[in-house]
Amino acid sequence: MRRSILLIAFLSICNLCSAQEIKFKDMPDRHWAEAAVFNLVKHGVTTGYPDGTFRGFKVMNRQEMASFLSKLAQSGTNLAAVEKLVAELKSELNVAKYEIQNPDAVKLSGLIEQRTRISNIMLNTDGPRGPRLDYRIKLTAARDFTPTRYLKINLDTMDSGFDGGNRSLVTKMFDIEGKMRIGNVDFKASAGPGTVAHIETDGTVPSDDYYIYIRPKTAATASTSFGPMNLSVSYVTRKVQPWGEVYLSEFTSTVSYTYQKLPVIGKTSISLTPRYLWWNGARDTRAEVKVFSTPTSALFSELLFGAGNNQSNHGLYVKVAAGYSDPASEFTLTAHKVGSVYRTGLDKYEFVSLNYFNKLILDGSVDAGLLISRMIGNGVKVKFTSDTVFTPDLKYGQDHPGTSITNEFNIGNDLLNLFYRSYFVPSGISSTDPSMARNISPSSDLLGLSFNLKF
Repeated sequence: MRRSILLIAFLSICNLCSAQEIKFKDMPDRHWAEAAVFNLVKHGVTTGYPDGTFRGFKVMNRQEMASFLSKLAQSGTNLAAVEKLVAELKSELNVAKYEIQNPDAVKLSGLIEQRTRISNIMLNTDGPRGPRLDYRIKLTAARDFTPTRYLKINLDTMDSGFDGGNRSLVTKMFDIEGKMRIGNVDFKASAGPGTVAHIETDGTVPSDDYYIYIRPKTAATASTSFGPMNLSVSYVTRKVQPWGEVYLSEFTSTVSYTYQKLPVIGKTSISLTPRYLWWNGARDTRAEVKVFSTPTSALFSELLFGAGNNQSNHGLYVKVAAGYSDPASEFTLTAHKVGSVYRTGLDKYEFVSLNYFNKLILDGSVDAGLLISRMIGNGVKVKFTSDTVFTPDLKYGQDHPGTSITNEFNIGNDLLNLFYRSYFVPSGISSTDPSMARNISPSSDLLGLSFNLKF
């Protein structure tokens, strides 16, 4: 059963009290749910597991749920709250039962986001001001034919609701994806617009310029596994003309091997991805090697090394990331260094991760990002995100076009979020790429409120 409902139950039906003498081995001191958990212990609702653990992130099965509710009802706790919890659980069980009994039913899900943003409230008083209202709608219709076969149709308005923007309904907003298994091989096919860039038209929110939407590309993939080894082979149409002609194709393969437990670095996956691209007689090759390790369930590290053009270190790409993540908090550091000729005209904006603000990381740049988030109770999360763009030799400032710092502070929950973003470009030139560069104010900011409805 969903952990979120259990958490709501813990916090809503239990009054806070001091922790008892009993201690669970897997619950840190001063954990944000400590008082609520030990209140359950006090009332005899739970005593944890025989090995002295509470297993707060473990999904409960039906037998455990029955025991929990039975003890809860006998503990003298607020019966109205118990009845409300049982009603919610019964509703979820009915939904699951319906899905099992009606496998042919089409499942609908989606997200509606409405944002209000006021630009230049403290910085750049001479620049364009808000407010700006925009929206984004994401819808998915999915049908599962069998556990290994499904079909999905997605709609994403992206930035069509931004500043009167317009996207082609057929070629940009829709994508389709299907998957099936034959033997031990999974076959997946998709048709979609691929990456889509938002172009800021009036300069009201310069930090949004060249925000990238990641959408499915038109591709076909076959994948399989042999124990700890995974293998996939794909054909991808990287670029398509408006009239349907493919003008950049890619053949790629990924081989990965997972070591369950290595000394010091723990569970580790090593993957190799060679790529071959072609169009109208032009050719390009590249490859990436990635090592992803999880020393513990919360700690992780990633090292990615890419090689493009064979022109010394100018054709290389390196990504380093490390951090800590659990359901209540996250701390992540990421750095990218891209050689000045890592990509060619065939693949100018591909094969490099986006930064924390979904912006392109260009050749000849170093991008460093920081993300810190923390749950502060009742589903409210506080998050700080920062990204800095340097020159290849780590210089930043007025004499270095394209260098920038973006910071954002966000507080909210799944429904409402309040955020403040500042954007500094000391040179007044937004990018090192002439085709993307704009003359903008050296500083700008915005204050925003977003409403998100998931269903």
